[in-house]
Parts: sequence; C-alpha cells; structure tokens
Amino acid sequence: MADTGSDDAPEEKSIGSLQELFGLLVDLPIAFLVLDRTGSVKQTSRLAAERLDRAAADLVGRDLFRELLPELEEQGIGPRYRSGYNADAVVEDIEIETQAAEGERHLQIVLRLVSDHGSKAGIALVEDRTSLAQEARRRKRAENLASVGELAASLAHEVNNPLASIKSFAQLLARESATGEQTRALELIIQEVDRIGRAVQTLVAFARQQGASGRVPVNLSTLVERVIDVRRYSLETAGIEIRMDLDPSVPAVMGESGALQQVILNLVTRAEHDLARLRTDRMLIVRTRESSEGVVLYVVDNGPGIPRDALPHLFDAAGDEAHRLELATSARIVRDHGGYVIAESEPGRGSAFFVRLPRAGAPPISAPPDAAPAPPPAPARALRVLIADDEPTLRLAISLFLSRRGHEVVQASDAYEALELAKVQDFDAALVDARMPGDGLALLEQLEAMPKLAGRTALMTGDLGRARTTQGIPTGRPYLVKPFDMNDAVNLIEKLANQGGD
Repeated sequence: MADTGSDDAPEEKSIGSLQELFGLLVDLPIAFLVLDRTGSVKQTSRLAAERLDRAAADLVGRDLFRELLPELEEQGIGPRYRSGYNADAVVEDIEIETQAAEGERHLQIVLRLVSDHGSKAGIALVEDRTSLAQEARRRKRAENLASVGELAASLAHEVNNPLASIKSFAQLLARESATGEQTRALELIIQEVDRIGRAVQTLVAFARQQGASGRVPVNLSTLVERVIDVRRYSLETAGIEIRMDLDPSVPAVMGESGALQQVILNLVTRAEHDLARLRTDRMLIVRTRESSEGVVLYVVDNGPGIPRDALPHLFDAAGDEAHRLELATSARIVRDHGGYVIAESEPGRGSAFFVRLPRAGAPPISAPPDAAPAPPPAPARALRVLIADDEPTLRLAISLFLSRRGHEVVQASDAYEALELAKVQDFDAALVDARMPGDGLALLEQLEAMPKLAGRTALMTGDLGRARTTQGIPTGRPYLVKPFDMNDAVNLIEKLANQGGD
C-alpha cells in the first residue's frame, strides 16, 4: 500500500501544477486532452469532447488508448505513449478512422509531452479531418471516372466510324433496291444503326458526367430516365416489363449526376440479374417521390428475392455474391450524398430497394438503426391481409414488411378486384387506397359492411385534407398518410386485426 501511495502522489502534483494553464484553454477553440502517465484523461476541452462524440464528463478518468480509441492501443500507440512518458519523449502523429453518431469520422491525433519546472503532462490534440478525407476520396473517384469517360469517348470513335459507313451504304442501296421488301430491310438497318449511335452517345455523356467534379442541384427523376434509356433494350429483350412512375416535380438533390446515375444503374442491373432467374412475368418498377426527409427512389422487382439472413450484409463489399461490390459502392455514394439506402426482400416475393436523399441545401438524413432497437414482439397470430392500391410499388413494399411478420398478403390493383376477393375469401384486415380505379372510399364502406371486416379497415391517402373535404372521409377513420413509415402500417394493421378478435 505504501508503494501505491508514493506512485500516485507525484502524478497528482505534476498534473496539478499545469492545471491552471489548461483551465484557461478549456473554452478556446482548441481540441485537446490532458493525459496522465497511463493515458487516462485528466482534463478535456469542449471541442475535443465534441470531436470524440462524447460528453466532456464522460471522458475524464477514461483511458484514451484502451477505452476511448481502442484502435490506438491495437496499433501499439498506447504502449509507446506510456514508455515515452516515462522517458520524457512523447512524440506521435496518428491518423485513424473511427465511428461517430453521423457515420465515419477521420481524426488526426497528435501526442506531445509538456513540462514546466518539473511538472509534466501528456497532451493529445484532436483534429477532425473527415471533410478532407471525403474530398480526397471524391477527387480520386472523379479522376478514375474521368479516365472511364476518356475510354468511352475513344470507344465511341471506333464504333461510330464503321456505323457511319454502314449507314451510308444502306442508304445508297435503299435508293437503288429493286423491291419494296429489300427497301424495307435496308430502312430497318438504318434505324438500328441510328439506335446504336444514340446509345453510344448516351453512354459517352453518362461517363463524362461521372468524371465531372463538383455538385449541382439535380433532378432524380431525370437521372432515372437517362439510366432506363441506356438499359431499356437489354431489359426488354430479357422479357422484363418496365414500369416507371416518376414524379418530375420532386425537389432537387445536391449531387454529382454521374455518381447518382451509377447508383441507379447498379440497382437496375441487380434487379435485371435477379429477374433473369424467373421463367415468366418479369417486372421492374422504378418510382420517385418526395418525402418528409427529401426524395425517395424505389427500385422494386418481383424476382426470386434475397434470403433474410443476407440482408444485413447486402451492402458489404466482401463476399462472392453477384453485384455485392456494386451495391457496396452504391451505398457509399448515397452516404457521401447525405442519404442512405435500405433493402427489403423475402425469398420468392421479390426485392425492394429504397434510396433516400436530402433536398438540396438540407442537412444529411440519418439511416434507421440496424439493430439497436429491440425487435417488436411477435404478433399474436398470423393474419390474412387485403391490400388494395393501384400502385404496385407500394403494394409490394407493404407485402414485404407484413410477410416478415409472418402474415399472408393478398393484393388487389383496384376496387373491383378487391371487392370480389373479399366476397370469396376471409381477411383479418384491409388497407385501402382512397384514390384508385373503382373508388377506394366506396370500397371501404362495402368492406366495413362485411361482418368479418367491420372495424378492421384503414385508409391510405396522399392528401388527407382533400380526402376529407372532397371524398367525405370521416374524421375518426383509421388512416395512413403517404409516404408513411412501413412500421406504422404494420402496427396499424395488427392493431385493427386483433381488436375484438375471434
């Protein structure tokens, strides 16, 4: 016990003699931590606490190397600091990547030893280099994509020259052809040459935009149209029905057109790859909408789906699965633009990818936590739910969420189909769109008149005020306002289905 006391007393004295100086610096815009010989924090400035994403009170008494930034201990920085402190020789500059509440953060830690008349203390200066690191990555990506643009331009030159010759000879032969059948065949050749030329020019423009630096306000719906134009021939020849539901009036997002087009292209080609595994009825749905957070892009397919245990790792670059690297790249680009991308899928029920981006000038939006909240309790029983909406994207998304809770979903694309289904099948609950072919409100009243569904129906609407004034929807009617949170939809359906249940 005597030895322990003799070790602690000098340390307290040495730190204490410099404490007045550090106290004067606490409120200045200097990010520093005062450390003892072991690396424990004795004092911190407010800016340092902010950069470490912790409260100042939570830092004091914690070991910088073993607890706060364990990456430093793993890299051997902690042992070197402790030995250097005892030898009066602490000099270390380190750059690390760590996690903060808003995502990745790049920090530079500068370690020094300060002394004054025999008193000494370790100082850790903390500099946030996140913006510099992101800019360096962006510039590197722009340089790489600029090289792709140059390659695409060179390829276009090599392709367009023979195309020009083919078109010229076809036009010449068309003038001199002897029969109408030959003339028609030559006209088809000319049309196809023109189509190839347009595709090449679109590809070159696409590649050049990817290499462009700087961000400007862009319309996500316009970018989707460009990508689909590039992929349309491949999709249609693969027997994939393309349904585009684009809102041209969505607010602009601030971004690099080429990078965001790459995200859209990656999601579309992933869906194309999955749909190729189906024998019939291949469908791709691409939709844009404004949401409370900004702009949402939906890419939905009715392919074979993705196993649930693969979803948490879908955007990791590691792995052998097809398109894993492209999805990881897409997720990083979206995060770099202040948004996030999530996926929902069930084997045999298709896949839905949702990209959310903030409006131009708005702050970044946070992705929902992966696994922090406790999962909702299991439903009391499996339900059969009727979803009536003319938007296939929304129907599929709701179905995916409900199926993950063990419920069975039957979809109807209009009021007529929904009513016929309700007459011959039993349902525990129904969710009905206010505006769809056949009058959603009239359907709702007819379903409510059925004993099995009385009190177990709810409404979906994109304009609650208009629905109430124009369609006369009662104030007490359970409803969801689009775009709504899917968890809210699930909770509402389960609540309706189980109130006064069998």
